[in-house]
Amino acid sequence: MPELPEVNTVAAALQHFFAGETLAGWQSLTPRLRRPIPDRDQVKDLFGAELGQVVRIAKSIYLDFGSKQALHIHLGMTGFFSMPEKSAKPEKHEHLRLEFTSGKILAFSDPRRFGVVELAQLPLKRVPEPLAGALDAEYLAAACKGSGRTIKSLIMDQQIIAGAGNIYASEALFGVGIRPDRTAGSLAWHEIKALTASLVRVIETAIASGLDYQRKHGWFLNSETTHFPIETRVYGRAGELCEKCGRSSVENIRIAGRSSFFCPVCQKSR
Repeated sequence: MPELPEVNTVAAALQHFFAGETLAGWQSLTPRLRRPIPDRDQVKDLFGAELGQVVRIAKSIYLDFGSKQALHIHLGMTGFFSMPEKSAKPEKHEHLRLEFTSGKILAFSDPRRFGVVELAQLPLKRVPEPLAGALDAEYLAAACKGSGRTIKSLIMDQQIIAGAGNIYASEALFGVGIRPDRTAGSLAWHEIKALTASLVRVIETAIASGLDYQRKHGWFLNSETTHFPIETRVYGRAGELCEKCGRSSVENIRIAGRSSFFCPVCQKSR
């Protein structure tokens, strides 16, 4: 599933191509994804409206046309946007087309159909994101206090920290030498402070990488928009020699049903 930096890159590309465009048409190609897709009549208030901004909140994207409700999109596991020619036939997994007065077409595809397209208000109450000025150590310490959950499952909980997924949670924990299966309540203050900084650092570095990749390649919006290069030091490296200590191989365990990569030498249980 795309994590916050990948979704941020998609939102930036949407802003680049469609901000200021006026919605003229709506074509639902299938009735539902994870939830029903609005039909033309349900989105009639958006016709003739200009897309003012594209807002990313956690792993969600909102197309704000200045109406009471925005168009909320969640990519799910495999969702992506593309810009087909008007005359092009819909692709196999294409579920929705938006037409703009300029002639531009925005299509949403999702092979596994776990995505969401719906009308929704921009949320007023937001879960802190792992960004500078949004997530602080005091907040994370309060979430960890007395918790018997593993620290990795806690920082991946979207109701506690919005946007941190498997890749970046693994990288953040490796960066500060904390095992992913350690109980959150066992972390000392200095560890929580270091983990907070590490989460912010890995997320913001990935955000910058995604935007830089778009700029270098002339901006594009397709199934590859979320696939920009990122450097992982532990994620996906099971069996490889740890680059930090050079003494142990990276291991992979399951936590809350997800693969969790760590170095048993560099990341201690206490």
